[in-house]
Amino acid sequence: MAVAHSASQFLEMLERSRLLTPEEIEAAVEKLGVCDDDGSVPTAKAFVRGNYLTRLQASRLLEGQHRGFFIDHFRIDDILGSGGMGWVYSATNLDTHEKVAIKMLCEQNDRDAGLLTRFKLEARAGLMLKHEAIVRTQLMGHTQGIFGDIHYMVMDYVAGIGVDEFVALLGGPIKWRLACHIAYHAGAGLHHAHRKGLIHRDVKPSNILVDKSANAKVLDFGLSQVSKSDHSDEFSLAMIFGQDCLGTADYIAPEQASDSFNIDHRADIYSLGATLYYMLTGSVLFDDCKTRAEKIDAQKTRTPVRIRQLQPDVPAEVEMIVNRMLEKNPGDRFTTAKIMCSKLVTFAKPSNIRFDFQKILDRRYTIAKQREKLLNDRAKRSAQQTSLTVCSLDSQATRTSPSAIETSILKDTEFSDPSQRPDEIQQPSESPTLKSVDPGVVDPVATE
Repeated sequence: MAVAHSASQFLEMLERSRLLTPEEIEAAVEKLGVCDDDGSVPTAKAFVRGNYLTRLQASRLLEGQHRGFFIDHFRIDDILGSGGMGWVYSATNLDTHEKVAIKMLCEQNDRDAGLLTRFKLEARAGLMLKHEAIVRTQLMGHTQGIFGDIHYMVMDYVAGIGVDEFVALLGGPIKWRLACHIAYHAGAGLHHAHRKGLIHRDVKPSNILVDKSANAKVLDFGLSQVSKSDHSDEFSLAMIFGQDCLGTADYIAPEQASDSFNIDHRADIYSLGATLYYMLTGSVLFDDCKTRAEKIDAQKTRTPVRIRQLQPDVPAEVEMIVNRMLEKNPGDRFTTAKIMCSKLVTFAKPSNIRFDFQKILDRRYTIAKQREKLLNDRAKRSAQQTSLTVCSLDSQATRTSPSAIETSILKDTEFSDPSQRPDEIQQPSESPTLKSVDPGVVDPVATE
């Protein structure tokens, strides 16, 4: 691909991309005062400042990439995040002009049976669910890419931060009433999923988004266990990844760590309890454990430090709720997420949250680029050692573990600037509101 160096080369690449029509480009050039003598970078920055292009679009054009901005009738606008399976983009539905999120499986990964199975599981599970406390999946599809099929799913766009990002931005725990409110919302979403026959199996801070009204939405059902009537995909995951590795070690239920196949919805209650513990204390259950094996053993055998020992202002009743969610024996936990929510609602109180979403996106962009570099470097080393092609390198044997990637990345991307931290405001006079909960209805914003 030809890298753009001059303004004219950048504009030529822009026209080939079809992001703007020739007429729109001509009008922008005149308005922005772009000259032929300008370099490509100043020209790209001018188009971004003028809101003609997003940072992602401009960066790819500078790299000489004019393809890949459209997938079916969606235009790719910017990066929302990234993960082990691929990228999440903000996009525009060109038919309705609606802003959406698109999760896309990398072309290299569509040859990985485990990741493709997980991706399809997440999409199908998302299509089964319709609840205000769950990020809605609108559709799943696939299209032809340069190197083969591209699998994608379209979801509702949520301008929210992950609970993990929220704690990082605060530099410590979330106020206990707000933490209970977030857990209450997430619990209501999980209750809806459980009623549909789904077990999430990967409830954790990064899989709960919180908007500026402190309403929470659960996402990423890629490890969900569907109705017992169809075991085909579950069997595929079990054979590829192993029974005891489905889930995240800091939040996994003891029984799920032993056998992720033979569990029920109470495993999600444990994981949400571990997430609420993290919100209340700013610490994972067993922060002295460093390896996955140590963490899993601790989940099975150890009792975490008491919440009130770490945060004395948390009411004893809240601590008791969390302790019951974290019982080692599933039979000692709350029977359903509905009952759990009926206990949490007494202590839940929403607050408006102020955060700069663009700075959140900037951090995610940095993390995504670092992840891409780590994976590319690993792929190159593996290719040199095994003579395999790069496209075949994302197999189980060569894949970097997600925890290792996150550890490498997050230590270099902590928010140290106090101006980037969100402010929690007192209970607002208007939105958000917490609906009173009838014993028979726990859904915070929608009934089934």
